[in-house]
Amino acid sequence: MKKNELVHLHALLTCVAEDFVDRGVVDADAFAEYRALGISSRSLRASREDHETAVRRLAETLSSAAAEDPDCGAPGDTHLSPP
Repeated sequence: MKKNELVHLHALLTCVAEDFVDRGVVDADAFAEYRALGISSRSLRASREDHETAVRRLAETLSSAAAEDPDCGAPGDTHLSPP
């Protein structure tokens, strides 16, 4: 994956993380390890490897949170339903 694609994925996962926190799926503290990396989706000068590490950390946290919440992504969930 190219760096610009990875940065875009990073930004999308950040949006999902914010949505999970807003919906109460996960507490904001669950992302402490991600925040400790010091790399955000807006860190355009960060290396590709740094973004890859951040994306993996975010994805792991989000997948764990989704697996623990039986209502996350349930049918009829308006956040995931197509228009």
